[in-house]
Amino acid sequence: MNKKSKNILNFIYSSPYERAFLTLDNQNTTETHHKLAKQKTEISQKIWNKYEKKILNLFEEIYKIKISEKNIRVFISLTVPISFSYPLTISLKRLTDTESNSHSQRAFIYVTIHELAHYFAYTRPKNTLFNKLYNHVQKLNLLGTHGANLHYLIQAVEFGIIGEVFGPGYANFARNWAIEKSKSSEYSKSAKKLKEDNAPLDKTCLQYISKLL
Repeated sequence: MNKKSKNILNFIYSSPYERAFLTLDNQNTTETHHKLAKQKTEISQKIWNKYEKKILNLFEEIYKIKISEKNIRVFISLTVPISFSYPLTISLKRLTDTESNSHSQRAFIYVTIHELAHYFAYTRPKNTLFNKLYNHVQKLNLLGTHGANLHYLIQAVEFGIIGEVFGPGYANFARNWAIEKSKSSEYSKSAKKLKEDNAPLDKTCLQYISKLL
């Protein structure tokens, strides 16, 4: 990673991008919405900047990769129902109070870590540790579906980084939340398996899994 760069992730708001989602959601575009979205984007950047160096260094260490990008664009939306990794998009639809609520601020960081876990898996060579493990998990069909197999590794990284940045108590809470809140979804299934396997809530997560499988 370029240590001299002030920040690699740059959160941006795109009016046309947001307008497309508003239209799909049968909402009208308003100047008030655009103004609020721009404000939330600035707040998101300030929150992220506190943690970026540590989080990206952890990704390099866990994935055993180099982050050479000088700029990774991340779209902020108040409309999309979920966040996703391509294009990198973080939804604040359910996180309306990030400027004042520490819980919402952590949730925003958690979601960003999750989508970055996807992003770095998809944008790095096939012979990286994550992708080698993913191929192995898929061959084993460890959890029965593509999504659950994938998220077994994605969530291992997510909870591991949360543990390193915020502490194991927060990581354990996040994992239990995924198990209980998601219920029958692939996220619940993979989080439950990680807990059963005693996957560490720290940067050794993928190394542990590589020895476990």
